[in-house]
Amino acid sequence: MSYGMIQAAFNPLLAIFSVFIAVISSYTTLVLVERIFDGKRSRKMSWIISGTLVMGTGIFSMHFIAIIAFHVDSPMTYNVSLLFLSYLSALLSAFAAFYILYADPLTKAKIVLSGVMIGIGIILLHYIATFATHEPVQIQYQSIYFFLSIFISIVFSIISIVLFAKMKEGPHISNVNKGLVAIVLGLTISIMHFAGIKATHFPEQNHDHSLNNEIDTFTLGILLSCSTLIIMIIALFTAFHDYRALKKSKRLFNQIKESEERYRHLVELSPQPIVVHDGQEILFVNEICLKIIHATNKDELIGKSIIEFILPQYRAVVEDRIQKLQNGEQVKSMELQIMTFKASIIDVEIAGIGIRYDNKAAFQLVLRDITEQKKVKRELAEQKQRYRSLFEYNPDLVFSMNPQGHYTEFNSTVWDMLGYSKDDSLQMSYHDVVDSKYLDITNENFKKALEGKPQKYEIEIIAKNGERIPINVTNIPIIVEGMVSGVFGIAKDMSKEKAALKKIEELAYTDQLTGLPNRTWFYNYISEVVEKTKVHQQTIAILSIDFDNFKNVNDTLGHNIGDLFLRRVSERLIKCLRKHDKIARIGGDEFIIILEDVTEEEAIQLAKLILKVMNQTMNLFGHEIVVTLSIGISIHSDFKLDLESMIKQADLAMYLAKEQRKNNYQLFTKELNEKVTRRLKLERSLRKAIKQKELKLYYQPQVDIQTGKLLGIEALLRWNPSFGFVSPNEFIPIAEETGLIVQIGEWVMNEACRKIKQWEKHELLNVPISINVSVRQFRDSNFVRKVKEIISKEKINPKFLEIEITERVMFNVEESSESIKDLREFGIMVAIDDFGVGYSSLYLIANLDYDTLKIDKSLIDDLLNNERKMAILSAIIDATNNHKRIIIEGIETKEQVEVLKNFSVIGQGYFFSHPLPAKELELKVKQIGR
Repeated sequence: MSYGMIQAAFNPLLAIFSVFIAVISSYTTLVLVERIFDGKRSRKMSWIISGTLVMGTGIFSMHFIAIIAFHVDSPMTYNVSLLFLSYLSALLSAFAAFYILYADPLTKAKIVLSGVMIGIGIILLHYIATFATHEPVQIQYQSIYFFLSIFISIVFSIISIVLFAKMKEGPHISNVNKGLVAIVLGLTISIMHFAGIKATHFPEQNHDHSLNNEIDTFTLGILLSCSTLIIMIIALFTAFHDYRALKKSKRLFNQIKESEERYRHLVELSPQPIVVHDGQEILFVNEICLKIIHATNKDELIGKSIIEFILPQYRAVVEDRIQKLQNGEQVKSMELQIMTFKASIIDVEIAGIGIRYDNKAAFQLVLRDITEQKKVKRELAEQKQRYRSLFEYNPDLVFSMNPQGHYTEFNSTVWDMLGYSKDDSLQMSYHDVVDSKYLDITNENFKKALEGKPQKYEIEIIAKNGERIPINVTNIPIIVEGMVSGVFGIAKDMSKEKAALKKIEELAYTDQLTGLPNRTWFYNYISEVVEKTKVHQQTIAILSIDFDNFKNVNDTLGHNIGDLFLRRVSERLIKCLRKHDKIARIGGDEFIIILEDVTEEEAIQLAKLILKVMNQTMNLFGHEIVVTLSIGISIHSDFKLDLESMIKQADLAMYLAKEQRKNNYQLFTKELNEKVTRRLKLERSLRKAIKQKELKLYYQPQVDIQTGKLLGIEALLRWNPSFGFVSPNEFIPIAEETGLIVQIGEWVMNEACRKIKQWEKHELLNVPISINVSVRQFRDSNFVRKVKEIISKEKINPKFLEIEITERVMFNVEESSESIKDLREFGIMVAIDDFGVGYSSLYLIANLDYDTLKIDKSLIDDLLNNERKMAILSAIIDATNNHKRIIIEGIETKEQVEVLKNFSVIGQGYFFSHPLPAKELELKVKQIGR
């Protein structure tokens, strides 16, 4: 074996062929590796392996063809093991580079690392294959070519991979672009190889051809070239057919993608909420779904568990449905409740099917918000229940009828009240139960209800047992789609109400004390009687009855006995009446009787009978009472007067009976009518008397009997209207009855106080002035206040005003005492007037606060010849203990004056002076006391 330097013999064609092999293998490899980047394909690992095989074989083949090109005249042999190792290193480097490109995600670092791995594979293959020769090899590590080979291999491999990866970012990589990258990579491999050969020195040596495990360079080059070309042809052929299949697959994929795009667009525009999930997580929702779930964007839903939006009570059912869908079964739509992001609960109807989404199995849910529908349904159900409750449990009769009036439905109250069975009732119409006399009104109202007008009316129905039941019926039209299809009926049993109404009427029209009809009944009844008698031209009589001195019974025996008295006299009155006569208690002890179709004589006979029966003694709790009464009769046949005037005539006749010694009857006559007419005239004129200045005050002196000195004056009211003087005895009662006395009394007080002010410096008239106050005026709640105001206004001394009240005021002792006390504390004097008339009581004069006691004229009439009156007078004076002023009224003779000189009293009467106007009194007082 020789050890000389192997001489190189360069063959350009082989060198070019080696470069061609490198470029073609790179192109083939890129075609195969391109399949790795297709994310829609399967069996990517097979393409990585194919690319690895082509790349490694191509580099290996290019290496040895290039060696042959440089050493064509020097046969070389190789170590097979090292050759395999070099080939394996190229394969492993290519596999690592392509696997890095395969792993997701593809980053810049991975791209660089992939290029580095390819460069390392080229370097390892070259230098390991170089050491595989059986020639002495010296690698010049310090040579620029060594470093250049490594640099070129790694940098340009990185550049190639980067260019390839960037090209793949576009929608499609063309064959031209792949060819350019393949040229760069092929030249990288070739240049690195040629640079590596430059950095390698082969010393000359003898070759030993006896080694069995050696293979010569030429043979190896031929084998590798042929095998490489075959592999590349097969790979390109396979890649070409795969490309066509891939192109078709991509076209189908794009069609599917377009279809999916359209599907998603339709889903987004769907008016129904749509959710896609994989059985666990939500993959997709449309916009309308966000609204019902109250989400702001899709990210709030996508990735969330579908189950967490389902209320707990529905989750087991939903999970079962998902399992059935996964098993390929079909499921029906269902209703459930879901929770929104606002923690509100909505009702939805869900329909689900299995689909593929992003090439994966998934489930599409179509939701329909039925919250409002469920609410309406619940409300309808509730209303139906309420209707049934109102219908079934109503205590009134509730029923429905068809347009012919036959019952179609009713509650249990109907057959409970009427006594018919349910089956019998359904065979009946209202004609079978309504009382015949009410059928016309029932038919009329039923017809109006069928016209759409609700009706309300009262009728009577007949139960199975024949009982008549009053009911209040309300008919309501049943309107369906604008048409009346029947009538609802509600009937209230009015039996209790009718009975109660009857009782109320009895209470309203019955006097509770006596059981007789009362004033209200009387006025209603007499109105009907008047109308009836007008038609039949009959005569009616009205008897007005008032019991004499009934007040004494109440005051002396008590109100309980007074009530018993009224009941007893009522019973007696009833016994006196004829069958058709009517009686009513008007109030207090006043009764009125109405006689129809009667003559004057018959009315008088009845009045006499009543007086006779009533005058019989009545025993009340041991008290023997003789009943007397006054009756006024008015008879009418022409009815020219109004009702009030007719009653008033009877009252006036009754008042006349009282004036005529009581316990008698009086018939209203022409003369009485004249009296009434005058009274009405006086009343009208009296109302204008103050304004027209027709009222005047006259003054009567009050003189000390023993000294003749003027001690006081009484102011007496006089009225002189245009039609002539009217006596106080005539107009004062009218003023009291009409209430005018309060206004007139106030005028009197003002006038009297002005006179007191006027005479306060008069030599003789500077004395108290007395004024009379009626019961009605005294009991006015503002009386005391008004007196004080007048005194303050006129600026007089209160002690010069004396107020005279009658004994009648004193009967209400507590009320009277309070007012009297108030007046006296203010400085006003109080006098009790007309003592000895009516109900005089020594108890009152002995125990009440007052200043003056005025004894009525009746006690001094015939005083000289009547010892009893003298004794009474002495007793009255003694009862006052000589602490009160005593005024004797009505003194008319000198004899009366002489007798009264035995007492310390004051005299008043015509003997001293008639009542005089103020100016005349001023002259008269100068003569008094002379």
